[in-house]
Amino acid sequence: MQTRLNLVSPLVAFAATIMITGCAQEKSIQPIPVGEMVEYRDPGFGFHLKHPKDWIRSAEIGRARIYSSQDVDKKFLDPTGAYPNGALIAVDITRTPNPMEEQQKQIDEMKAIGMVVAPAESVTVAGESATRVPYTARYSATVEIRGEHIFLTQDSLLYDIGFAGFGDLYPAHRMVFEAAINSFQLPKPVEKGRDETLPSETFSDYDTKFFSFQYPDNFNFATQPKGKSDLVLGLRGVRLDCNIIFDVFGAQGLTAAKVFDQNKGKYRGASTGKTSVGGEESLYLTYSATKDVERRIYFVVKNDKAIRIIMDWYKPHRDEYLSAYDNVIKSIKLK
Repeated sequence: MQTRLNLVSPLVAFAATIMITGCAQEKSIQPIPVGEMVEYRDPGFGFHLKHPKDWIRSAEIGRARIYSSQDVDKKFLDPTGAYPNGALIAVDITRTPNPMEEQQKQIDEMKAIGMVVAPAESVTVAGESATRVPYTARYSATVEIRGEHIFLTQDSLLYDIGFAGFGDLYPAHRMVFEAAINSFQLPKPVEKGRDETLPSETFSDYDTKFFSFQYPDNFNFATQPKGKSDLVLGLRGVRLDCNIIFDVFGAQGLTAAKVFDQNKGKYRGASTGKTSVGGEESLYLTYSATKDVERRIYFVVKNDKAIRIIMDWYKPHRDEYLSAYDNVIKSIKLK
């Protein structure tokens, strides 16, 4: 059974047991608008939800922490420390033979460490029945965390979706938290007999300041070195050798054909082709990157920005990958 990671550390939990009375007198904060959201998709369990684009993400399989700004993670570990106040979106998954017992155990633990736990409420998340448990944890006369846990059970899994903030930052982020929970989706059941490593037939949307596009929803975002580029965006399939990478850099007045000519010499033996990306002329080349992996690279120019799109696929499933990648290319809208 996976160990649950609380929003507060064991040390802080101990501090909560010696809470003092009195209300935190924090300055009232205006409601914070939702703004642009991006999607996080768990690489193992497959759940996904959206969060504000500029929030700081720390995640691993079955566990996600998304903080409103830098160093807020330290504040949640040490609430009375000299770190910035902020807000948090969290997801934990616990595998257990009895999810309802585990849910009650976690609620009892919250009470045992001194949190003020409000009565549970029935809510609906991703079309499923769930339980919302609001709480308050006070650490001094001026420091308190307000938040909620939303528990959702699926077979032998307990999902714990948490939202929290210091003082008034919790209600101030109410619209953000609502947008996040409304975006939460459970993984889709795997089609019987279908290879799970193939690109999904369901696509998700993504938007950047240079273009928007759709991608198979079982591809996950992967950090890529930016270097001198304006934008580098990477997506990785279930197979780690199957990727989509967008690289945006200055075209310096060159057309797509000229950018292509400058780069094609790096790829000897590649076949070439011509198509359209986002309504603009695009040239591409295809070659074998490794023994089992093929690669195609597209070049397109819009508003003096060159966009290079690199797509890798597993050779034995060439047709399936190219069908999905073709849909990605067709979905691109340049700005």
